[in-house]
Amino acid sequence: MAVMTCINHPTRQASARCKRCGRPICSDCKLVSEVGVVCSEQCLDAIKSFQERVKDDVPRRRRRWLPRIGAWRGLLAIVVLAAVAYGLACWREGELLAPDDFLSVLSSWGRTITTLF
Repeated sequence: MAVMTCINHPTRQASARCKRCGRPICSDCKLVSEVGVVCSEQCLDAIKSFQERVKDDVPRRRRRWLPRIGAWRGLLAIVVLAAVAYGLACWREGELLAPDDFLSVLSSWGRTITTLF
């Protein structure tokens, strides 16, 4: 990997990059301010003016179509749906089903549903 050199001092190794323009700068050239490390007063003024323009912009919260559910609630919902499906399958067949029989009933329901599309 090549060593970055300062844009103002080609013989010195760069120790940072300007926050605005991204140019490599050495420790003597960098200006450390409250907005970060910059290479010149022009970059510092540009960053400050940008921050002034956007300070009143309040990010809007996006609406979610589905509410957040926790992992445990999601897992519980899957277990409940599986129990309901098993209950329906047993009711339809008129007896308790073994796991293999239950899976075959579910797969037949799946084939029925997918043929509708």
